[in-house]
Amino acid sequence: MATTDESASDFSTRVTQQLVGGVAGIGVAMGMETGLFEMMIAMGESRKTSQEIADLANMKERYVREWLGCMAAANIVNFDPTEGTFWLPSHRSNIMELKALAMTAPVLQGGFFQVADCFRKDGPRGVAYGKYPKFDELMAMTQGVFFQDHLIQEFIPSMPHLHQQLKNGIVVLDIGCCEGVSTTTMAKEFPKSHFHGLDLSQPALATARDTASVMGLSNVEFVHADISLMPPDWTDKFDYLFMNFVLHDLAYPAKALRDMHRVLKPGGTLSVVETTAHGKLQDNLAVPDRDSVVVDYMYSLMNCMPTSLYHEGGAGLGSMWGRENARAALEEAEFQVISMTDVPSESGLHFMCQKATKA
Repeated sequence: MATTDESASDFSTRVTQQLVGGVAGIGVAMGMETGLFEMMIAMGESRKTSQEIADLANMKERYVREWLGCMAAANIVNFDPTEGTFWLPSHRSNIMELKALAMTAPVLQGGFFQVADCFRKDGPRGVAYGKYPKFDELMAMTQGVFFQDHLIQEFIPSMPHLHQQLKNGIVVLDIGCCEGVSTTTMAKEFPKSHFHGLDLSQPALATARDTASVMGLSNVEFVHADISLMPPDWTDKFDYLFMNFVLHDLAYPAKALRDMHRVLKPGGTLSVVETTAHGKLQDNLAVPDRDSVVVDYMYSLMNCMPTSLYHEGGAGLGSMWGRENARAALEEAEFQVISMTDVPSESGLHFMCQKATKA
């Protein structure tokens, strides 16, 4: 972190290190996207030339050689100049655990120049979601660990009444389900309950349907629909609504919340997970982990905000809109916010809400 006595030279050095790290990060992402890191992990610490690695990976040696040069310069892959060989030390074989973070910059880069145009007063309102290739895959990676390792094991059991309802059999709506990882995870665990996954991305829904088919699930279906315009026959249909890092992305969040209130049964439960951000910048800058704040703000600037503002009258909340504003929006939609609890496994904040029972 910069200090008040930082010189111009200190500042230049600090920012240069950040920028060079960002460039090296693109190389790391390339190794993950192409499968080269997985190949080198499978090699163990066996030392091979660029040609041998290219042959093993069925790739062009010239490209592999240049990538290896980048990774050797970044001190990620080791290089023996005498033998002309490369290898990945065993203590670095966990690099694939960082794939979601590594792929963030390349995926967000899809809309970079369009977002830059949006800054101009006479520029476009925002950027179409389709300008971000593989964004659905990135979200599946980013949230996948939580869905697979914590959703059933910790998150659902933290609500004992809902947990028992799911075991007994209820109807659930997973809002903004993307590729359906959360939906299929819950459907597999609770076979007596029926799950609907809803999203606007047709490619993501196609992946979700394929996954459910492979898993042999008969208690799940996926629906292409706008969250703010759900089917009219869904009124009071669902016992539980689940929404994970979606609300701040919406063009019309207030309208969506009203429709969510409509489709939830009286007495039903709503889980909304949002970022842990506060509404004031100074509160976000005061947190110990400034790195996560940087990432969240960049997600917001490069995707969440512009894809919302792309629509006429879009709210453009962004991921850093703040817990205070999120709670106010939920209460404005007539949800009762029962609790707000941290979700450490995905750096989120869980708003557990209920719809009041009818008098």
